Amino acid sequence: MVARKVYILLSAALLLAGCSASKTEQAVQILPDEIEWQSNPKMHSLQTATLIGDPSEPAPYVQRIMFPPNFKIEPHRHPNTLRRVTVLSGKIHFAFGETFDKSKLREMPAGSFFTEPANKAHYAETREEGVLLELHAVGPDGTEYVK
Repeated sequence: MVARKVYILLSAALLLAGCSASKTEQAVQILPDEIEWQSNPKMHSLQTATLIGDPSEPAPYVQRIMFPPNFKIEPHRHPNTLRRVTVLSGKIHFAFGETFDKSKLREMPAGSFFTEPANKAHYAETREEGVLLELHAVGPDGTEYVK
């Protein structure tokens, strides 16, 4: 009997959570040629496209980030939490640390996944090919370079 009450309460909570989420979520479908790219000064002036959400707001968002070949990103950090990155194409060489140390870079080919914890310094570079990343994060975003 107690188990049944717990099951009913849990089911009701999940149903209510689903209902409240559906009021704020929107259906989105974007084809590759519909993506609107822009130079983003907050992201090392790289080409970025926000697919959903607003990085300046304290809410989830999704961005694509395009890196040109032979591009170096100096050590920096981001204040926002829950930064999850998937490499969609190319190979990025990525490491954590306060100083750029090429020997610590790890090659992350297409299909790789990594996280960027809040305020943890990291750096990267591309080599002979460009890279396309997809970032899932919670705002507000920002970039602070290590001095």
